[in-house]
Amino acid sequence: MSTDLKFIRSAQQLLQKMPDAMYIIGLDNKVLWVNEAFQKFFGSDQKQWDDGLTNLIFIEKKEHEPFVVYCHDGSVISVRLQLIPINENESTPIAYTGIIQKSTMEHLLDEDIRYKIVADNTSDVIVLVDQRTIVRYVSPSIYSMIGYTAEQYEGMDAFDLIHPEDRQRIRDLHFQAVQTKTEIKMEYRAIHAQGSLLHVETKVKPVFDSFGNVKYVVAVIRDITERKKAEQLLENILESVNAAVWSTDKDFSYYTFCSESIEKISGIPRHEIMHNPIRLHDHIHPEDNLMLMGEVKKNLDRGLPVNKVIRYTHIENETRWGRLIVHPFLDNTGAVERLDGLMLDITEKKRSELALEESEQRYKSLFENNLDGVFSIDLKANFVNANRSFEKITGIKIDELPDRCLIGLIYDEDHLAIYQVLSEVIQTHESRDIECRIVRYRQPDPRVVNISFVPIFLYGELMGVHGMVKDITERKKEELELIQSEERYKTLQQSINRFSHDLANVMKVSELENRLIDEVKKVLAVTSASIEKVPRNKEASLGNQKEKWVKIAEKDQLIYLRISTDQALKKIEEEWLETAVHYVTILYDNLGFIEDLMKRIEDMVSINETPKWMLRLLFRLSEKERASLSSDLHDSVLQDLIIWYRKLESLRSTSKFNDEIQEELMQIEEGLLDAIHQIRITCNELRPPFLIKMGLVESLKSLFSYARMFSNYEIDFTAMDLIHSLNEDQILGLYRIVQELLNNATKHSKASKVTMNLISKQDYIHFSYGDNGVGIDLTSFGGSFKHMGLAGIENRVLSLEGKVEFHSAPQEGFHMDITIPTITTQKGDHYGNIIGG
Repeated sequence: MSTDLKFIRSAQQLLQKMPDAMYIIGLDNKVLWVNEAFQKFFGSDQKQWDDGLTNLIFIEKKEHEPFVVYCHDGSVISVRLQLIPINENESTPIAYTGIIQKSTMEHLLDEDIRYKIVADNTSDVIVLVDQRTIVRYVSPSIYSMIGYTAEQYEGMDAFDLIHPEDRQRIRDLHFQAVQTKTEIKMEYRAIHAQGSLLHVETKVKPVFDSFGNVKYVVAVIRDITERKKAEQLLENILESVNAAVWSTDKDFSYYTFCSESIEKISGIPRHEIMHNPIRLHDHIHPEDNLMLMGEVKKNLDRGLPVNKVIRYTHIENETRWGRLIVHPFLDNTGAVERLDGLMLDITEKKRSELALEESEQRYKSLFENNLDGVFSIDLKANFVNANRSFEKITGIKIDELPDRCLIGLIYDEDHLAIYQVLSEVIQTHESRDIECRIVRYRQPDPRVVNISFVPIFLYGELMGVHGMVKDITERKKEELELIQSEERYKTLQQSINRFSHDLANVMKVSELENRLIDEVKKVLAVTSASIEKVPRNKEASLGNQKEKWVKIAEKDQLIYLRISTDQALKKIEEEWLETAVHYVTILYDNLGFIEDLMKRIEDMVSINETPKWMLRLLFRLSEKERASLSSDLHDSVLQDLIIWYRKLESLRSTSKFNDEIQEELMQIEEGLLDAIHQIRITCNELRPPFLIKMGLVESLKSLFSYARMFSNYEIDFTAMDLIHSLNEDQILGLYRIVQELLNNATKHSKASKVTMNLISKQDYIHFSYGDNGVGIDLTSFGGSFKHMGLAGIENRVLSLEGKVEFHSAPQEGFHMDITIPTITTQKGDHYGNIIGG
C-alpha cells in the first residue's frame, strides 16, 4: 500500500498545476485527490464527491463523449472525460487519473466573452433564450428601452413583456424559427415597466450546439416606436390630403412599402395589393391601363419620371381620377433599382373643373331662373343687372334699375353695415353674407333679407360684385316664435318638475287640490280655477268656449278641475296641464287607498284584532331585510375575509419566519377561518340557500343534518310527499317556525329526543312537534309566550291563516300542532302589496 501511495503522490505533484480539471480516484470509487482546477469547478467538499458526485459524473459516463455537468456555483458546462490508469509496473491499475476538458462548444462560449462586451454596449437589446423560452442573458440596454434591468429580465419567460394580443403570434413565430432553424423577423408591441406600449422589431436567430441542434435563440430587439409614430403621422397626412405613397421593385412584382391610404383610393384591400401589385390594374380605366402598360412603362424602364392623370372605376358606374407620380430610383450604374410613387386622389378637383365648365354653360339660365334674387353691381354699388326674382322681392322693375344705387334700397339703420361688408369684399376679394332690411317699393314695412356678396373677376381683376338676395322675413318670424316657444317650454318644464316634487309631501286630498289650483293659476293665463264635484251622467253639460273641465278622479261623484280663460291654451300648455293632472290623478287614487286603509286599521284596532295581511306584510319585510343583510355579509365582509385569509396563507407559505411568528400567523389563520365559518352560518340562517328551489322537505332535512352536529338531542323527522305546491310565504313561515323550535329545544327543553311530522292533506298541511324535555306550565303565562319565541310562532301561523295548539306541562315535554290551509284567500293583500311592494 505504501508503494501505491508513493505512485499516487507522484501523480499529484505532477497534476496539481495543470489547467484542466483533474482528479485521482481509487478502485473503490473514492476520490483520493483533486487539483486546483477541479476545485474551481466543483468545490472542495470531499463528502459531496463521496456521496455520489464522482459516480454520477465520472464513472457512469462514457469516455470521450460530451455531456453536461453542474458546477458548485450552479452554472452548467459541457465537458469531455478521459480516464488514465495509474499502474505499478505493468500490473493491474491501483487508481485512475481523470481529466475533464471543456467541450468545443464550451470553449466557443468562452471565446464569446468579447462578443458579450459588444452586446453590453450596443443600443439594441440582445436576448439569449433557452429551449424553455427562459431568458439566460440580456444586454444592459434593456433598461433604457423597456425599463427593466438585466437582472430583472433574466430568468423570466421571454414572452412576459409582450403585449397579450401579440404574445401568441410571437410565440408561434419563435417556435417556427426553432423548428425550421432559420432566421425570422417580426414586429410586435412590448409593455414598458411603467405600463406604456412600445413598438419593436426583432430578428430571431437560432444558435446551434456541436451536434447541429438548437441550443439557444438569440433575439436582437430594436425600438421602432418613433418610426411607427412617423409612419402613423405620414398615414394621417396622406389621409388628410387623400393620397397614397408606395415603393416597389423595378418590375412592379412586390411592394417594399405601401401606405394604408391606398385602400381608400384604389378600392382594393391593402394586403391584396402588397402581395399582388398588378391587382391595381383591375380598377383602372381600360384606356388609361393601355397607356400605363405602354408609354408609361417605357419611360419608367428608361429611368424617366412619370406624371399622369388616370381614371379608375372601383365603384360601379362611378369614375374617379387620380394623379400618378412615379420617380425611378437609379443605382450607381444608372440602372433602375426601384420605383417610388405617389397617387393623389384628384376626383373632387376634376369634378370641380367639369362642374365649372358645365356651370359656365348654365350660368345665364341659372341667373335668369333662380328663385332667389340675383343682381350685379359695379364697384360704386350701382346696379348693372338683376333677375326676375329680384324684381319680386324688392318691387323694383328691372328696366328701372340702371343708375340706381344698392344703398338706396337698404333700410336707413342698416346702411353702415352694408358699407362695411361691401368694403371687406372689395378689399379681401372674399365672399360675405349679411342680414339686413330692405325698403320695398311703395311698401310701408321693411322686409328682412339675407344678401350674399361675391366678388366678380375678369382676367384676375376685380370688376364688380354679385349679390344673391333671399327673403327671410317669414323665417325670422318663425325663429322668434320658436325662441318664445322654447322659453315657454323651459318655464313649463321647470313648473312640472317643481310640482311633481311638491306632490311628494302632500298627504291629504284637500292639500292636493289646493296645490293644483295654485300651480295652474301661477303657470297658465286663467281668470279662475277651482275643483268641482259633478254627479255622474251630468258631465255632458259641462264647459263652454271660455271654460275648460278636466277630470282628475272618480269617487262617488266625478272630480273635475275647472279653469276659465280669455284665450285658448297653446299646445305645449295643454300638454303641461295634461301632465300635471295625470300626476294628481295617480296621487288622488293613492290617497284614497291610504284613507281606506287607515279606516280599516282603526276599525280593527278598536276591536283589538291584528290583520293577517299586516302580519304577512311585516314578515315579508323582515325576510326582505334578512335577505339583504345576508347578501351584504356574503358579498362584502365574507369575501374580504377570504381574500385576507388567502393573502396571509400565501405570505406564511412563501416567506420564512421564525417559529414564534409562524405559530402566531397560524393562529390568525385559524381565527380567520372561524370568522369565515361563523359568517357563513349566519348567512345561511338569515336566508337559507336554495330554500325555495329545494322545497320545504329537503330544506328541513338539510337543517336537521346541520343541527345534529351541534345538538345533544336526537331528531326524528318524518314527512310525506306534499300534494300541493306551497307559496313562498308558507315555505318561509314553516321553515322559520322549525328554526325557532330547534332553538327552544337547544336552550330550554333539555330534551334528549325531538320528534317532528309533516303531513299533507287535501286542503291543508299539518305539522306536529314534540320533545321529551322539561316542559312548561302554559297556564302560568296567561297566553303570553314572548320570552320563549312562542308569540312569534303564533303570529307566523296566524299570518298564514292557520291554527296552532300548544300542549305542555312540567316534566312532560313540549308539544305543538299547526294546521295551515293550502289555499288561502289572502284577504288584505291588496293593501299589503301597495305598502310592501
